[in-house]
Amino acid sequence: MTNRLLVPAFLSLGILAVVPVAYASPLSNDGIYDVEIITEHGACDKTYHWSVAIADGQVKSTGDMFADTSGHIDSKGTVSLAFRKVNHIANAAGRLAAGAGQGTWSSATLQCGGRWHAARQSSASR
Repeated sequence: MTNRLLVPAFLSLGILAVVPVAYASPLSNDGIYDVEIITEHGACDKTYHWSVAIADGQVKSTGDMFADTSGHIDSKGTVSLAFRKVNHIANAAGRLAAGAGQGTWSSATLQCGGRWHAARQSSASR
C-alpha cells in the first residue's frame, strides 16, 4: 500500500517523452504535462498516469500530492526531482525539451524503478 501512495506522487513530477536535439530554457517548458510512469522492476504498480505543472523551471503536481516534492528543470532541459513520504524517497531524472521528454525513476526504499515520459498538453501552467 505504501508503494502505491508514494510512486504516483513522485513519478508525476518526473515528467516527460521524445527528446529533440536542442534543449530549450526552463521558461519555454512551462505548461501542464500528462505523464506516464512505467515500473520496470519491483513491486510497485506497473503504470501510473499523472498531471504536472512546470513554471519557471519548477515542477509541481496539478492534483493532490501524496509526497513532498522538490526539483527543477535547468536551462539545458535536465530534469532532477526528489519525492519524499515518511521514510520513502524516490528520484526522477531525464530531459525535457520542446514540450516533451523522457527519463528514469528509482527508489531504494521502495525497491522499485523504471522509466517515464510526458508530453505538454497546455502552455498555461497552474
